[in-house]
Amino acid sequence: MVVAEHEGQPAGMTLNSFASVSLEPLLVLVSLGHGARTLDAVRRSGRFAVSMLRRGQRQVALDFAERGAPFPAGHVERAGDGQLVVRHALAELRCSVHGIVTAGDHDVVLGAVTAFSGGEGEPLVFHAGRFGHVAADAAAPAGFDAFLGEGIGW
Repeated sequence: MVVAEHEGQPAGMTLNSFASVSLEPLLVLVSLGHGARTLDAVRRSGRFAVSMLRRGQRQVALDFAERGAPFPAGHVERAGDGQLVVRHALAELRCSVHGIVTAGDHDVVLGAVTAFSGGEGEPLVFHAGRFGHVAADAAAPAGFDAFLGEGIGW
């Protein structure tokens, strides 16, 4: 979920594109479609919050995904710095806009993380058109850790 607010007008949407970009400085990215109210609020306010939902927050994801629907204010609260975040989320990153790059019919918004909070629990997962959960993967093969730090993408 990404939420932003400009001049008292909140906007938010369920994301399908979020990624970590850099550790130093700590940067993330969200991809927002041209014409989206959320993109407009992010541009105008210069800040946004990304909330990672808990497994039980399926309805929150659906409420924010409905195009043209009123902002689902019942799902948000104010963080200590005044930014809107999704209530009861598993984790949240509050960001200031670091840069915006046009990429086709979307804008890639780079955010400098200014605050982070997180808790324990399972994330809500959406994959192949379905909501689900994270199943434990098999253990890494013996000796796998030997490759870490050798420039193969880790």
